[in-house]
Amino acid sequence: MLSENEEIHFHTPAKFADAFPYLALVAGSRTARPEEAPIRKRFHQHVFVYTTGGRGLIEVRGQRFLAETGNVAWLDTAQAYAHSCAPDSENWRYLWMGIEGHGLDALYQFLGVQQSPLFAPRDTQTARAAFEAVSGFLAERSPATDALASAAISGLIVDMIGPRLTGSEPGEDASGEDRLLAVLSAMRDDLARAWAIDDLAVLARLSQSQLFRRFRDMVGTTPMDWLRHERINQAKRLLVGRDVKVSAVAAICGYPDPYHFSRDFRRVTGYTPTKFRRDGGY
Repeated sequence: MLSENEEIHFHTPAKFADAFPYLALVAGSRTARPEEAPIRKRFHQHVFVYTTGGRGLIEVRGQRFLAETGNVAWLDTAQAYAHSCAPDSENWRYLWMGIEGHGLDALYQFLGVQQSPLFAPRDTQTARAAFEAVSGFLAERSPATDALASAAISGLIVDMIGPRLTGSEPGEDASGEDRLLAVLSAMRDDLARAWAIDDLAVLARLSQSQLFRRFRDMVGTTPMDWLRHERINQAKRLLVGRDVKVSAVAAICGYPDPYHFSRDFRRVTGYTPTKFRRDGGY
């Protein structure tokens, strides 16, 4: 049973539909909310998802990606995947279609979609119009549905993959550096949070392996090592400047266990927190 936030149109291709390069089997729209469970259904077809508003969380084989307005996610639903509303977004509004077609599996592999499933189309309005058109064709159920849907899908694929094939897809230059700076700022502003690599990768809109590589290139160390040093630097300031119990300093700096705090503090500074405080710092 469909919710009021969902619309789906199914389609059975006509007898001669194989004459066209792409077949649209289902299309629709949906508004997801953060409290709803992720969708993990196996359709054994390729699915395109266009974000019209809010933010979505795309998971492919354990790697998570943040889909924002104008992005198209390409999912091979024969493989493990999940998508849901991002936890910090009020909702996630999207259009989607399930398709089959000549060469889609090979193109999926060639473009490395499993490692990078989000596309930034050359023209987001044209991409959105293609999704709306396919959904409309399936709703009309006319004799021309297969031909019209195939043409719309062909144009959408060209619009999606063109920037990646020509090397003009955004994300590897200044915008990538800005996202890493945002990650650094977020960690520094909330040192008490139990940050995980998964959280940071989502925030940076990168896979975990991409985050490690690009973080090391930019900062010279791993995200967790950088965070450890930031926490210890904050702890040093608190130990010297304020009359706060060592256990409270540990909690403020993201260490619920004082033992682990003392171990990391000594590893970084060469002192125990108590000795550092007693000596007034370095």
